[in-house]
Amino acid sequence: MKGLKPRFIQIDCREKNRSDLRQAKAVLKYKPDIIILEYPNNKDTPDTLFNAYEPAHKPLKKLPTFSKETLAISPWVKSDVVMWNNIAYLWKKEKQQVLLYQVDAPKELVNEWLLVWKNMYPCALKNWLWWVRIYLRERYMAKHIQWALSHYTIKKRPIVLVFLQSFHWEHVKFLLKNPSTKQVWDYYFGTFKGLQPLDISQIIRKQNKVFYKHWKIISGFKTKS
Repeated sequence: MKGLKPRFIQIDCREKNRSDLRQAKAVLKYKPDIIILEYPNNKDTPDTLFNAYEPAHKPLKKLPTFSKETLAISPWVKSDVVMWNNIAYLWKKEKQQVLLYQVDAPKELVNEWLLVWKNMYPCALKNWLWWVRIYLRERYMAKHIQWALSHYTIKKRPIVLVFLQSFHWEHVKFLLKNPSTKQVWDYYFGTFKGLQPLDISQIIRKQNKVFYKHWKIISGFKTKS
C-alpha cells in the first residue's frame, strides 16, 4: 500500500421495501477502479474469481444471481442486479478494469443473530454482545480492505467505491489507522463499565459459540484458555 493514495467514495444502500439505485448509479458516474462490497467472504483473502480476468474477458455468466424468493423477501436486492449490470457494462463496453472485493466477515458470523435482537434496533446499540458482532465484522472488513489495497498496483490514485453502510465505514476507517488494543477497546466497549478486556472472551464463550470462534481468530485481544 506504500505510495498508494486511494480516493474513497462511500455510498449507502437503504435496505427497505424498494430499490435504492444510488450504488448502481455511482458505478457509471465514478467508473471506479475498485469496489468494496458488503458481501460475506468465507476465504482467507477477499480476492475473487472476476479479478483474474482482463475486462473484456470477465465471465459474465458467473455474475451473482438472486432467486425470486430473495427478491420478494428483500426488495432492495433488486438494486444489486442493476449494480452488477452496470459493472458488466464497464467491463465489456468501456474496457474498464473494475476490481471487486467481498470484505465482510464469513457468512456464519454475518448471519448469526440472537432472537432478542430482532425488531429492537436502535436499542441494540446498548447491547454489548451486539457490539461484539459489529466489531468482529468490521475487523474482517478492515483486514480484507488492507489486503486488497496492498495488492493493488495498477494506479497510484485509484477510485475506490465503498459499498459499506456508513455506520460500518466510519468504524472501519478507524480500524484502518491500526489503533492500539486500548484504543479499540475504548472505541467499541468503553461505555460498558462491567466489561474488562481480559474477561470478555470467557463471557463471549458462554454466550455464543460463533462469536467466540471468531473472537479468537480476529479480535486482537488475548483470550483465556
